[in-house]
Amino acid sequence: MKSRLIWAAGAFLAITLVACGGGGKGGALPATPNGSSDLANVPPQLIVQDYGQAAMSGAVYVGPVSNASLSANVLVHQSNAQALMTYAQEVQDPSSPNFRHFLTPTQIAAQFGASQSDYQKTAQYFANNGLAVAGWPQRLLLTVSGPQANMQKAFGTTFGIYQKNGVDFIAPMTQPHFQVQLAVDAVGGLVRYRTMHTYIITPPRGANGYSVGYSPSTVRAAFDFDGAYSDNYNGTGIHLGIIGTGPIDTNTANGAIGSCGGHGDCDLNAFAAATNASVATVTEVAVSPSPVATALATIGNPQFPYSSAFEAPPPVTSPTCAGSLPACNPEDGEAQLDTQQAASLAPGSNVWFYLAYNAADCSSVSFPSTCPSSAPDYGPEIGLVESDPEIMQAIADDKVDVLSLSYGGGEPQQGWTGVTGGTDPYEGSYSQLEFHELAVEGVAVFVSSGDNGSAECYSDTTYLAQQCVSYPAGDPSVTSVGGITAPLNAYGQTTAPWVAWGITTFEGGYGALAGSGGGDSGTGGIGITAPSWQESAIGATYREQPDVSMIGDPSTGVAMMQNYEWSGTLGAIGGTSVAAPEMAAMWADVLSACKANPGHGWCPNSGSGSYWRLGNAAPYLYAIYAHSQINGYTPSLTYHDVFYDIVYGDNQMANPTYAPASPIPGASAGPNYDEVSGIGVPFAGHLIQAVTGLTVP
Repeated sequence: MKSRLIWAAGAFLAITLVACGGGGKGGALPATPNGSSDLANVPPQLIVQDYGQAAMSGAVYVGPVSNASLSANVLVHQSNAQALMTYAQEVQDPSSPNFRHFLTPTQIAAQFGASQSDYQKTAQYFANNGLAVAGWPQRLLLTVSGPQANMQKAFGTTFGIYQKNGVDFIAPMTQPHFQVQLAVDAVGGLVRYRTMHTYIITPPRGANGYSVGYSPSTVRAAFDFDGAYSDNYNGTGIHLGIIGTGPIDTNTANGAIGSCGGHGDCDLNAFAAATNASVATVTEVAVSPSPVATALATIGNPQFPYSSAFEAPPPVTSPTCAGSLPACNPEDGEAQLDTQQAASLAPGSNVWFYLAYNAADCSSVSFPSTCPSSAPDYGPEIGLVESDPEIMQAIADDKVDVLSLSYGGGEPQQGWTGVTGGTDPYEGSYSQLEFHELAVEGVAVFVSSGDNGSAECYSDTTYLAQQCVSYPAGDPSVTSVGGITAPLNAYGQTTAPWVAWGITTFEGGYGALAGSGGGDSGTGGIGITAPSWQESAIGATYREQPDVSMIGDPSTGVAMMQNYEWSGTLGAIGGTSVAAPEMAAMWADVLSACKANPGHGWCPNSGSGSYWRLGNAAPYLYAIYAHSQINGYTPSLTYHDVFYDIVYGDNQMANPTYAPASPIPGASAGPNYDEVSGIGVPFAGHLIQAVTGLTVP
């Protein structure tokens, strides 16, 4: 049997959050083949209460699996998760004494993280069961990986193959439990049914009449990046991070075309040459064993053999290769889009591309497999499926000032669990704890709002689209970035009004299945409360998104180079995966202006090393919108000086043509804030002027 990959209207593999594709404690585990239970003699404190069992609802047992390699992310009990959430809110709140009082990873661990003894005991338990253990100094997660037999021993269960909505996946056949009592609140990855996907769309026709999409020079002119560059505000001295969904080609001489060199990425170098664009250097940062040593050595010379299953990513190979990692490692397109947009729009920055390759995680459907397994066919994991460890590495490194993520999934289907014990439903997934920690470090995170309009969710029984917003774009510690239709000529001049990207503006192969993600968490979501900076500016009760927008519609998409070493050429690409790295690059340019002008406007008086961070960008964007004061400074420009207000279009969605006619209500663009385009589209030079109070050409 070949396992079929789940596609969720945007098309890609899933990321593991607390519970892949679902969460909560109310889901029922399907009956095992013999109807047995392993819990009769297990003390309650040893049972793993939260491992993604809600995603099993409706799943059907298919058969056994043997000799697979598995991996899971373990949330070790945090000493004060509620205080972390509170601090993450305060560090973004201009009225709080903790506003912009950012912390380091070791400070986060000391104030909020797992205790040293709990972290070590948990790590040692898994290592003693023959599993590789990766840890990080902030002491939030441990990633454990290894052979199926060892995972079954450690988690006190067996694994089988299940099917749901035509998708085959591995999951525990009985409730997992530990051999000893551990301070573990949740485990992600034991249930391998996933819904997270990237937000990238290849248009079925040329972009606005051009077969290759908009070049960097067109985008720079249209969105006033040129105005920022005229004062050398181009990201210089700022570190811009990207959470990798797949590999980039860092080879130096791998294909017929020859050496790459240059800016650290073959496709990026070719993209720069083909578009005559200056670009930043991209550095690939692999999740490696080093943070394991750092995290566990600080506990005090652990007396057990630990290792890490994470390795240096294998070289990129031909897109037509057949086989599995590491021999076959084709590009995914998303990584190329993200790096090329970020590097070309913040050419003075340092771009850090985080990529995890877990050689011992062979339990998902990335590629055909050489990993030992029965059925389904499995291969080692790289990129999106391992992006939780990538985020852990970014937090541990504390290098990046800005971070871009171009993936997501329906908010209620991404693992909300309530494990931290609070009353707010937003409080309880470890994905949310990750974004708390990024906020506390002062990192500005930009996330694509989705490509499915108002319907980022789908039915567990019919797989038809349902109304809800995307996560992690709706996390209150990030800035959600939607997409618009921006008709431009080659010089970046507007040829028609900019409108919301929705079904009325994108015809062709995707028809009604594409549009800018937007809505509020109270409609089909889990009811995430609006953060103070959004509530005060627009009167929101629930978290609304997007916050801002950039290019999204593939019909007015951008150029991207892929598979250059194998005679690849420029092609057009779209989706909110374009918008997030564009906005991240614009904010890197803003921070470079602050670095050049400390103490002006909202800029800090000084930075630590290369860090000139303002924290989450959204509070400043909404302050410009409302023309409100932060830290005694009121923006020097008004809302309409800085933003293009999108007033036409909507993101209503419809199910595929084979489904009954059932339009899914969406939002309409209109004056001021709306749930299709957010505040609107910022212009880089004027955004810098509003933030700094300086005059920018």
